[in-house]
Amino acid sequence: MIRITIGMYHALSTSLLLGYDGCDEAVGEKILAGNKFEPSENDYDWLGHGIYFWEANPERALSFAQQQVGWGRVKKPMVVGGRADLGKLHRYPE
Repeated sequence: MIRITIGMYHALSTSLLLGYDGCDEAVGEKILAGNKFEPSENDYDWLGHGIYFWEANPERALSFAQQQVGWGRVKKPMVVGGRADLGKLHRYPE
């Protein structure tokens, strides 16, 4: 079963980001019950320790979770969605 929860209301703006996390069902159910995401702290994390989301792509998040099954890190794949308003994010040119 795939259950994606992104909330009931949001402001329609270009700063709204929808992200999806591929995880184990036990982890996803804890998040849906109100627990916070726990940052990953693996040596192989792409961009260092943190919480990873696939932007606007729940299918890719599911694919990632399914891949984790083969590596023994996930028993039952699940996708959890979230939203962030990046309206106050400051971007500086390099």
